[in-house]
Amino acid sequence: MKNYITWLLIVGVSSFGLAQITFNGCHQLFDNQDFIFNEISTDATGRNVFETIPVDGNQPCSGVGICEFRISWNNTESRWEFIADDGTGDFSSPFLIYTNSEPSTPNPPSLNLGTWVENASVTSGDCGGDLTTSNATLTGDVQDTTLGVDVLEWGNQIKLYPNPAEKTIHINHKGYNIDNVSVYNVIGKLVLNAKEASSIDVSHYDAGLYFVRIQIENRELIKKLIIK
Repeated sequence: MKNYITWLLIVGVSSFGLAQITFNGCHQLFDNQDFIFNEISTDATGRNVFETIPVDGNQPCSGVGICEFRISWNNTESRWEFIADDGTGDFSSPFLIYTNSEPSTPNPPSLNLGTWVENASVTSGDCGGDLTTSNATLTGDVQDTTLGVDVLEWGNQIKLYPNPAEKTIHINHKGYNIDNVSVYNVIGKLVLNAKEASSIDVSHYDAGLYFVRIQIENRELIKKLIIK
């Protein structure tokens, strides 16, 4: 199983290192160059969000003008999306370049899982069709096999409450055996590590956002925690 601790990084680099994806393709629009996506956050479904850095409206390429990209899950449409910023630097009105309906989690599918479909209504077909291993590379923190449904169903059985919390949090683990619980702040610093804990005193922590890593029977799950 992949090391999900890099999921904790919101900005910058912590001691865990930064999860990355490398993409090269659609040369007519994006030029023949490698684009490095860094993992910047996670969404409400537990899937990671990747962006090229920086996103400042100043990364030119020949075909679309600005080559600043994001790969993320669109839960409304039930698909992964590869989008290009419109030059504003905030993805407020992005261009949809590719989609993939394979519900992999926590990372997007590779070129061998599902199909990355070119959105020809935006690209005018200039990317040369759907992504394949013959016309593109997509490597790094992508998935070749689906973990989606099983992992999500299992993860939904593990509850962290109350959340937000002030004094003590409890882990409802549905009869599973908890091996270890770790708590990290937003910059990835470990603030607590406990073996076989189902309750944790958080009354001495500063208010803010934390991430709780729960290891259960050779699986691991990360939950967001708000401390008031």
